[in-house]
Amino acid sequence: MIKEKSVIKARRVDGNRRRRRIALALSVVTGSATISFATASGVASASTKHVTITLAASQTYIFDTAALNARYYTALKSEFQKEHPGVTLQIENLPGSYQDILNKLALLYRSPSTAPDVAQFGGTANALFASSGYLAPLNSYLQSASWWKQVPPEVQRLGTYNGNVYSVSQGFNSSAMVYNEKMFRKAGIPVPWHPKSWADIISAAKKLKAALPGVIPLWLFAGTSLGSSGLLQGGLANFIAGSSTPTIYDSATKKWVVDSPGIRQALELWQECFADGLGAPSSDLFSSGSNSLPPTLFKEGKLAMAGGINFWPGMWTKLVSAPYWKQAAQTMGVTPIPTVGGQGANVASTLSSWNLGVAKSSPHRKLAFDLISLMEQGQNMIDSSNWIGWIPPEKGDWAAPGYANFAPYNKLFGQIALSATVTPTGPGFEKWAQGLEEATGLFVQNPKATVSQAIQLEKSFITEQLGASKVETLK
Repeated sequence: MIKEKSVIKARRVDGNRRRRRIALALSVVTGSATISFATASGVASASTKHVTITLAASQTYIFDTAALNARYYTALKSEFQKEHPGVTLQIENLPGSYQDILNKLALLYRSPSTAPDVAQFGGTANALFASSGYLAPLNSYLQSASWWKQVPPEVQRLGTYNGNVYSVSQGFNSSAMVYNEKMFRKAGIPVPWHPKSWADIISAAKKLKAALPGVIPLWLFAGTSLGSSGLLQGGLANFIAGSSTPTIYDSATKKWVVDSPGIRQALELWQECFADGLGAPSSDLFSSGSNSLPPTLFKEGKLAMAGGINFWPGMWTKLVSAPYWKQAAQTMGVTPIPTVGGQGANVASTLSSWNLGVAKSSPHRKLAFDLISLMEQGQNMIDSSNWIGWIPPEKGDWAAPGYANFAPYNKLFGQIALSATVTPTGPGFEKWAQGLEEATGLFVQNPKATVSQAIQLEKSFITEQLGASKVETLK
């Protein structure tokens, strides 16, 4: 889906939105207009007829409902083609889950004949696709893009690799603690709740368990079912960011950290949660739709508190919710995830994102960037952020009434983003993330497992995948 879905909305991210698919008839529409377009070098070529550019994007995983997905892309196609007479925009579906989308794109990029001009993908894959030579750098186009200047530096970095911008955030996600205020009052916990440390989270969960039998006290994402989005969107990476040693990638040594006091602190929180019977059952956590299950459980009165994501409140709005949860704004609360001991600004969150990139092999790079610019601005950005559950990349949109008033706590999640950590997403990130998710899943499967056992599990996996020369331990 402070929409992974980035990186990370991820979203988000999915209930009905993840289970329903839209079949799009892919057709090449020929036109009679003659236009000029940019070549791969960005220089205008001779006039050419019948230009078609492709946008590869998920039609089943991202938007909150199939109807909103169709509404957005129908309007986008119409608007783009009106602005570019003689050009046809073809929407190509990227089916399946988060990881399915990345796998499909990797296959499409292998041949210039199948590579989409513009692609939508999880931001954690930016470095992977850029380092593989699939994406074109966008620096020259962005220099003259007025909207780019309104994107905070932290968000700009979500698409940067080796000093170049290879993709731009279409929308990003931040994380926070989401909780049921009525349940907290029943458990004797004052609201609004502002935990000062991780110990406060565990203390609240124990009180909730004692006061509310049958209710899940604390949802912490665990296991590998969501790919790296499960680590970023409310998951373990947010707590590593709030630990005493938040480094996960050592830029000086160019190595991924597989053991550190910070990683151990975060895993200790997971170990305590599941050892004390405070967490959700494996059947829920290991489900492919687990990132959108907590909003339903909250609505049904079956969950008290969760490490959550900014797109959840949008799922309770009248436009998205079926049936509408009218009491959500009066029932639910959101507060920043604290740091381990209350240090610093006492806000812990990562930024995950869904990005838009242009294929290096595209013969229509300027047109492709024009499409991205259209998606990044005005009502298109407000609509996609609301209907998917993202924070808009442009900071000015956070306070826009159309966004700020759409769902409870939209503005708060944007404010949390200002203190959030940009997760290093080099080519090895996906394997590093999977290793840490294997570790969290261990506690679900074996509540008696120790932190040392979890460390050994993830260290062995990551080392085997990346090589011993690419990992290190911090003391």
